[in-house]
Amino acid sequence: MIQDSIKSGLESVQTTRKRLEDQLRPQLDWATVELKKVLTEMGADVSEPASLSDVVEQIRSKNPSLRALARQFDVATYDLRKKLWWNANMMTAYFSDKAGKTFEADVKPKLVEARDRAEAQARRTVDQLRELSQQFGGKAEEASKD
Repeated sequence: MIQDSIKSGLESVQTTRKRLEDQLRPQLDWATVELKKVLTEMGADVSEPASLSDVVEQIRSKNPSLRALARQFDVATYDLRKKLWWNANMMTAYFSDKAGKTFEADVKPKLVEARDRAEAQARRTVDQLRELSQQFGGKAEEASKD
């Protein structure tokens, strides 16, 4: 009994892990390729695995001053920044469009219904007040005649 629950829990965790890995793998691969491009343009040799200190040393040797490093960093990241800017704009447009469609389909009908209900209640209240004022107005006229 306990073994079955542990086994099913483990299978669930493995399934979730696999699904997350399948979703994240393309983004991680893309990020790795872009990082290698930037490091190469900065002056590092990324053709073979190297330690972080070796990569930093290679970049320092190719960019001796802070000005040279900043300029090279700007050049190396230009394409990546433009891609990220484009992707962010497209995602913003996508989510904005999706939010607009959701509003039109789900939220707006509920707001219209609530407004109509409030207006109907207000009309009923105004009608009741008119009836009451007419009733009291008629009784006041009768009392003033007496």
